[in-house]
Amino acid sequence: MTRKDFFRQLEQGLSGLKPEMVSEILADYDEYFNDALADGRDEAEVVAALGSPQKLARELKAQSHYRQWQEHRSFANLSRVVASIAGLGVLNFFLAIPFLVYLLCLTVGYITSIAFLMAGLAVVLAWGSHSLFGWPQFTSDGSGWYIGRYGDNGAEMAWRSDMSDHAGQVRIDNGSLVLKPDDGDRFELKTRQGESLQVSRSDDKLTVDASQPAVRRLARIADGEVSIDVGAIRELKLKEDSGDVFTARVDDGSRLARVEASAAGGGALKLVASGPDGNISMKDGDSTLEISERSVELKDGMDHIQIDALPGLSVGMSALVVGLLLLLGGSLGLVFCVWLTRLTWRVLVAYVKYQIELVSGKRGESAAA
Repeated sequence: MTRKDFFRQLEQGLSGLKPEMVSEILADYDEYFNDALADGRDEAEVVAALGSPQKLARELKAQSHYRQWQEHRSFANLSRVVASIAGLGVLNFFLAIPFLVYLLCLTVGYITSIAFLMAGLAVVLAWGSHSLFGWPQFTSDGSGWYIGRYGDNGAEMAWRSDMSDHAGQVRIDNGSLVLKPDDGDRFELKTRQGESLQVSRSDDKLTVDASQPAVRRLARIADGEVSIDVGAIRELKLKEDSGDVFTARVDDGSRLARVEASAAGGGALKLVASGPDGNISMKDGDSTLEISERSVELKDGMDHIQIDALPGLSVGMSALVVGLLLLLGGSLGLVFCVWLTRLTWRVLVAYVKYQIELVSGKRGESAAA
């Protein structure tokens, strides 16, 4: 190989480096050739001593990338150094496979830790929201029924006849049950003594009927609404003009005990909250959801899912404990992954430095020869 061919192949191998850097390298080796020829060495001998120009170019690119990384230590620059070293063939393929598997496991560790952290945060926030805003609270977009908590005790009921945000037909305001039926709808109420009271609207006319005059006096009409002392009512039933029926009953402590809703198309919903711990049972056809202080159970005729509380704890407290454990596990896992990443970075930097020193030593020996 002639000197001209050597420089041509060397310049091609250095492609990708900055032009001024390539010019500097070529100038150094041109000077080396001139000095060697001046000492009486043959051109072919000098080319043979330097070895393959392609391999020499790869070594020079690895050293150049290493210097760039030393000037600006970033993951991108380090990746270029590793890729350059791999191009030299000094990275054993069978040693690289375990390293790639390790990086995959580290990535999975990051994903798992973040997932645990987010899940734990979601559970703790949900538990806090539940504790602050009360239970039970259910929504049904299909029927429009809404049941929520009112104050520290008791319940609030509201009705939306469609998906829009129309004002509810039922609400509790300062201890009074306020009814505002739509045209064609009728409320049937039972007092704690068992007497009945009916509130209806027809042709935009509000009508109040009662089984006894004393019961009739419980209802107060103002501004198109009927107000009744909430403590006097045991049961409320709303029959809509569409055929939908909603029934709500309270216990002796004015707590919501039973809710039943049926649609004209045949759909039905039943909710029972009973017992000293306020157990809840919801039934819709063959599907049943039962919630107690100790477990949550779901049945749909074929499948059966049951979640039990931790020993000595309620379902709510168990959820909080699980959420906190997820938060703790995710946080510890994330800290461990970050520590492993920093350790991997240090080991990789030391390995790159070692390989570059080997490459530089080989080049020095070749030049000395």
